[in-house]
Amino acid sequence: MTKQIVSIKVPLKSMNTLTLKRALRLYETIKKSHCTAYFSIDGKTFSVRELPKTLSFLSSIRTKEVLLVIEGENAEALNQQIKGSIQTLKENARENPGLYRQNG
Repeated sequence: MTKQIVSIKVPLKSMNTLTLKRALRLYETIKKSHCTAYFSIDGKTFSVRELPKTLSFLSSIRTKEVLLVIEGENAEALNQQIKGSIQTLKENARENPGLYRQNG
């Protein structure tokens, strides 16, 4: 197989925000896929594998979304899996807005 490179915008500041729990799930999903992934914004890039730095980076961002770049032989399949998870979060937020309301 050939190496693939794909990207997806991940929501940070909305009802389907990337919480610590979701960030850890994303980390585990990427780790299991044997792909390499990076969060990128404003010229700064952080590897998802460096979890403490990545979480610190994500918590300091004030934008609504961040670019997640994935590379590896299974990058497209992982991209589709992450897109599906984001879509499910959006649907759940629409159906149960009280459960996903942010404080603040």
